[in-house]
Amino acid sequence: MAEMAEEGFVDVSKGQDGGLLKKILVEGKGEDTPSPGSSVDVHYVGTLHSDGSKFDSSRDRPGTFKFDVGVGQVIKGWDQGILTMKRGEKCILRCRSDYAYGQNGSPPKIPGDATLNFEVELFDWKEKIKSPAEMTPEERRDHATKMKEAGTEAFKQGDFATAVNRYEDGVEYITFDPDSDFGGHSHGGMPCSSGHGDAAESKPVELSEADKQLALALLNNCAMARLKNKDPDAAKFDCTKALQYDPKNIKATFRRAQAEFDLHNFKACQEDAARTLELDASNKDAEALKRKAADAEKKEKKQEKAMYSKMFG
Repeated sequence: MAEMAEEGFVDVSKGQDGGLLKKILVEGKGEDTPSPGSSVDVHYVGTLHSDGSKFDSSRDRPGTFKFDVGVGQVIKGWDQGILTMKRGEKCILRCRSDYAYGQNGSPPKIPGDATLNFEVELFDWKEKIKSPAEMTPEERRDHATKMKEAGTEAFKQGDFATAVNRYEDGVEYITFDPDSDFGGHSHGGMPCSSGHGDAAESKPVELSEADKQLALALLNNCAMARLKNKDPDAAKFDCTKALQYDPKNIKATFRRAQAEFDLHNFKACQEDAARTLELDASNKDAEALKRKAADAEKKEKKQEKAMYSKMFG
């Protein structure tokens, strides 16, 4: 135990046997912690306690790491330790070998009987709920509405990543197609029926008018949260999906123009801004964005011309 513990570490093992220690690096928000079975969203960096060498890191790969906590999908130290964390918390979980990979280790990077340190950041979690296929249409609509409300609350607080998570969850449930193998769109562990690059080619699910309006609100809100979260490519996908349900939707058209601008697709930005003005001639934001994109395109062409002149002049 003495070799495991250092200043700032506390024993968070269920049996208080010293096998799982935790040191908080960044305090979390609120008092809530995940319950067993929750789908958690984390980043981690794993190192050997013996020499500090890194053996794995989710930060070296695109996206965060998602899994169901407390149900045996990960090592014992994670199953117990992450259940003690608050939203936004970053900590070190020090796992003795019997809370990690035991006597055999995980060759070639983790030797047997190794104590491991994990720097873990917990972004968010979702309580375990029924899958879309297990719900009735009314239940799916109720859940999507709750996710819309939760996303809007997170957006108001400036927590755009959580807002995206909630809106995206709502989209997955309200656009679920019971006649196909998969429904909706998700990045949180559920099957994804279509990629971001082929939104224009996929056929939208048939929805009632009320469900269509809910889907549009979720997609438009998600696009705005993604723009705030500096993810214009995904925002563009959401807008394109929304426009499949309503080709004349002003919000989706304008937000796609904003996404195109952030992606430096200035011609496409101008086209969507012009389309927005066709739908709403008094839209000053669209008019300003169209001019801004035209200026940016001219500047970009000028820079390219100067570069080629230096290369071949």
